[in-house]
Amino acid sequence: MPKVKGARDAGAMVVILRIDARAWAESSSCNMITLQTARRYEDLLGETVAVSPYEYATLFEAKGWFARQRAKARFKLLKAIDPKLARVLHAGERVYYVSKGSLASTGEQFFAGQAVAYYVNLRALIFTTERVILMQIGSNLKPRQIVSELPYTAIRQVKATWTGFCEVVLSNGKKHRFSGMPSAERKFLRDFLEGVVSTPAPTTALAKKSDGLVHLCPHCFTGVPGWPLSCDSCGGGFKSARTAALLSLLFPGLGDWYLGHRRLAVIEMIGTAFLWLIFIIAPALAAAAGEAPEEIDAGFTAFSAVIVAGAHLIDAAVTHSFARKGHHPGKAPTAAPATAIAPTAAAAAPGLTAR
Repeated sequence: MPKVKGARDAGAMVVILRIDARAWAESSSCNMITLQTARRYEDLLGETVAVSPYEYATLFEAKGWFARQRAKARFKLLKAIDPKLARVLHAGERVYYVSKGSLASTGEQFFAGQAVAYYVNLRALIFTTERVILMQIGSNLKPRQIVSELPYTAIRQVKATWTGFCEVVLSNGKKHRFSGMPSAERKFLRDFLEGVVSTPAPTTALAKKSDGLVHLCPHCFTGVPGWPLSCDSCGGGFKSARTAALLSLLFPGLGDWYLGHRRLAVIEMIGTAFLWLIFIIAPALAAAAGEAPEEIDAGFTAFSAVIVAGAHLIDAAVTHSFARKGHHPGKAPTAAPATAIAPTAAAAAPGLTAR
């Protein structure tokens, strides 16, 4: 009988030890700091950090006051895009650095205005072990609709220009200029990518079809070359750049509303309505009432028609340019997109090693 009692006591002790071990593990897991629970970037540089796809030591390396301010900005940006970025990353893909910049062209800045072009084309630039991910963000840093990628194999050179641009030169000769990046970050990214872009590698077939920059499906984040109306992988629909341009030609603002640029669309609609009121409606009412001289009325009518038609044409061209910056989501996908990632170490791209 004593032996049986001892055996029972030993078994009970094992059960207790297992329960204590499980409770300790759950407690340790709960005490681990994640990106979303961290209140400042320094919290992610300690030893009690949960497993994630982010290389925090590289992301938040900061020496000096100005460097710490830039690290704070990167922390704020990464925290804002993290939920969507988790769906974009491949299994095992790791993130080394993030920044932001605008892909606005000179024509867009001239015709749409520098501020409008800057914010419509604002992108978060995510540098991973495999590629550079370009995620459209708003002025509040929250992710928007468009996501693209630039494989390292498609990059020939990265330059920090004296005019304030970070210029990415592709192997096919195409150039992408990002404005609004701090000088120190432009230089860091140039040095960071030097080993990657100097390693010769064949450009993928998908990158060749997309001129290096590959636009991803906004539903399942699969690369989709060209401008089809839907994604072959998930069946999700895309909005048409032609439709957006035609809507803006009909009445400026309608095309941007169709693309999802709602605030910009409202401003354009109000501006266009005011333009029509000044140059078309008011003169027409004055002419109908006989209050305007006939010769002035004819000349002003022709001038007004040119002004209004020009505004419609310019807005249609700018809207078409905005629409061609990536795939805008249309109808819902017919197949469920994959959203899970495995936050483990991955094989780095040529010239990139874990730090």
